[in-house]
Amino acid sequence: APFICAQVLGREMIKARRGKIINIASVAGLVGRSPKAYNSRAYGTSKGALVNFTRDLAIKWAHHNIQVNVICPGFFVTPFNEKAFEKNGEFIVSEIPQGRTGGPDDLKGIVVLLASDASNFMTGAVIPVDGGTTAW
Repeated sequence: APFICAQVLGREMIKARRGKIINIASVAGLVGRSPKAYNSRAYGTSKGALVNFTRDLAIKWAHHNIQVNVICPGFFVTPFNEKAFEKNGEFIVSEIPQGRTGGPDDLKGIVVLLASDASNFMTGAVIPVDGGTTAW
């Protein structure tokens, strides 16, 4: 889906000579995950591919004044993973230095930054929003 969206919207951005693409991957695309709580090889693989797609596209479209960045959220409880959290929540939180999962407001600031002119010199950035999980 991100590839197809980039193709379609990218044509218009190239014509306009500007644009912002913000992909959403996951910290699972940056690091391996403990088998104690996660059984998600395909998920992590697909998110890692999105991270590298973002980097590659950022390089190729930089000369069109299009910034392409990726946010890598840590653990946020969602309908997709709530059963895993119910089963392994204590362990999951123990792996997060801030001692909590992400909440509803934790991605807003970085999205606003990346969508604004304040990020005009940022492209190819891989930004974890993970309570410190990838800092270990």
